[in-house]
Amino acid sequence: MSRLKVKNDFIFQKIFGQSEHKEILISFLNAVLELDDEKKLKDIEIINNTKLTKENINDKLGILDIRAKSVSGEQFNIEVQLINQYNMDKRTLFYWSKLYTGQLKQGQMFNELKKTITINILDFNYIGIDAYHTAFHLWEDGVRDYKLTDVLEIRFIELPKFRKVRPDLSKPLDRWLVFIDGSSKEVLEMAAKEEPTIAKAEELLERLGSLEEINRYYELREKAVHDEATRLWGAREEGREVGRKEGREEGMEKGIEKGMEKGMEKGIEKGREEGKIEVARKLASTDMEAEKIAEITGVPIEEIKKLYQ
Repeated sequence: MSRLKVKNDFIFQKIFGQSEHKEILISFLNAVLELDDEKKLKDIEIINNTKLTKENINDKLGILDIRAKSVSGEQFNIEVQLINQYNMDKRTLFYWSKLYTGQLKQGQMFNELKKTITINILDFNYIGIDAYHTAFHLWEDGVRDYKLTDVLEIRFIELPKFRKVRPDLSKPLDRWLVFIDGSSKEVLEMAAKEEPTIAKAEELLERLGSLEEINRYYELREKAVHDEATRLWGAREEGREVGRKEGREEGMEKGIEKGMEKGMEKGIEKGREEGKIEVARKLASTDMEAEKIAEITGVPIEEIKKLYQ
């Protein structure tokens, strides 16, 4: 049996979002946050995770996030996104704000709101810099080392960028990304040797792969991802075709308009020339000198001499 994809959000939640295996999520969060030893998370509470059912198996993708809370009250939201819907910045701010404001109960003070961290694991490139792991806070524009508040933290992990670099297994995050992205068996074994919790996660993944119901939901979720990708591709292609058609029509309209303008210009110019010659003809009939007629009308003197003939 082939290894299940950890990036499948259903499987990701089964591994990282279960209270009975919370040591896996703790290890992963410590790797992402890169905290000093004395600040590392020792315990967390996994809360309010969306469950996959027959009713929502084909819902819009991305609903299977993982929410957790530290002992000190810090809020965490971890989400896997496999398809670029071109709204990740606004989407992540929306869900961050819901988690942040959702802490406050009626009668509580604003200073009771705790730091909220969103971690987005993307299977596509989104952030316009080379780093595969980026973190965003509220910094002052002119004084970049001045942070307004520490309550907002949004992180992106972009797997395609990670695949382009050689994993540094001395780094905890690289070890976990090797597990999540499904590197070769040899690299996975080395990562698990460095991080025993990865070995536990790999064992759990193998157990999940042996369960018929898990495989059924896994395949349905894979199909939902494929269908969504196909739908977005179709929409983009349709949009391109409409754009090409409109471009061709606009080009024809502009061509006709430009042709009409040139025709009018040529017609006016021709009318002007014919009018000059007619005036010159009438003046020639009065026996006015050719040089004088040329000066008045601007018609070349050779043309005026022909009029006399």
